[in-house]
Amino acid sequence: MNSAYDVTSQLFGPESGIPWWAWIVVAVAIFWKIAVREPKTADEQAHERDEVMLNGMFADNKGKKSKKKKK
Repeated sequence: MNSAYDVTSQLFGPESGIPWWAWIVVAVAIFWKIAVREPKTADEQAHERDEVMLNGMFADNKGKKSKKKKK
């Protein structure tokens, strides 16, 4: 327990070799990675487009309006 306290105080305490603003940079970098999505590559976009097309071709008719025959 004492060694864990020593390590923590060396990382975050006033006697730390790492300045307080460095920890803010790390936190911002982590949240930035979570909050901002990376743009898709051309291969990913093509795969997604193909999946949508195939799902549209082979989907059943649930949810589609049926055409009424005129008398």
